[in-house]
Amino acid sequence: MTPQITIWNRFLIAGALAATCTVAMAAYKARPWSPRARESYRAVQTSQGVTIAVDPLFRDNLAAQVFDKSDIVTRGIMPVAIIVFNDNDYPVEINGNSIDLILGGEHLRALPPDHFIPALFKKGASKLGSLNPLPRGTSVDTTTADAQEDFEHKFLASKIVAPHASAGGFLYFRIPQSPTLPEQLSSATIYVPDLLRSDNNTRLMYFEIDVKPAVEAAK
Repeated sequence: MTPQITIWNRFLIAGALAATCTVAMAAYKARPWSPRARESYRAVQTSQGVTIAVDPLFRDNLAAQVFDKSDIVTRGIMPVAIIVFNDNDYPVEINGNSIDLILGGEHLRALPPDHFIPALFKKGASKLGSLNPLPRGTSVDTTTADAQEDFEHKFLASKIVAPHASAGGFLYFRIPQSPTLPEQLSSATIYVPDLLRSDNNTRLMYFEIDVKPAVEAAK
């Protein structure tokens, strides 16, 4: 009897170790990201000494280069990089929470990460269902927690860009499930209404940036 119990225990230990390895392999790992050189972006607009570039990650493989998830776009979230190049002698402030993606005539507002991360990493789901923030005090697994930290770190909420410097981040838009998304984005724009001189709070000219050049460059 004792040898049988010992063998059974060995099977249990081996199974536990295998499960632990599987969880470890599946853990989310943050991937580094920083803005590229200005000349590398195709969807740009310049006004009053400020250049704003946009880079939509409209395919799963593009999004997976920045975020450790292979089906972000398929599940209904499209990250869009917003980069500000400030050539002025004063700092400027960009408010990511006011930026819209105008797609198919609709103004889409970006979602904060806690509104979609739980659904994005829910096992067995092929697309996002209800998008609600987690209630306070809700426990999450390590993968979800690490992913949310990375998405929030890269989220462009509000940022001050120093004189003669650049800075940026990502906005996350819920997009329609459509195989023609690249074609739809070819007529889309990113609308940036709130750009300020942060030294005196003077509002600068709004930006409307055509997304099409970025889409064509990524094909």
